[in-house]
Amino acid sequence: MFINLFRGDMKLFGVRPLSEHYFSLYSKELQEKRIKTKPGLIPPFYVDLPKTLDEIQASEMKYLNAYEKHPLLTDFKYFWKAVWNIVFKQARSS
Repeated sequence: MFINLFRGDMKLFGVRPLSEHYFSLYSKELQEKRIKTKPGLIPPFYVDLPKTLDEIQASEMKYLNAYEKHPLLTDFKYFWKAVWNIVFKQARSS
């Protein structure tokens, strides 16, 4: 993944790549938004800490909508919120 980051295929922060199965469970609108952006190493999951698939989709949609308006500012804010949750709240993906 770090090689992909350095090659520019991925961003430090962004939605994670999904298997075809999970991608097919997402709404068409969210699928289209996900395709338009590069995947990231740290997902928005760590900011909102969703528990269900619906909450995960809402979290990703919230991030992608904000990213469309202000890409650099959104990634900066989300990155530091995620780091805070990982370091101090012991957030982990399931």
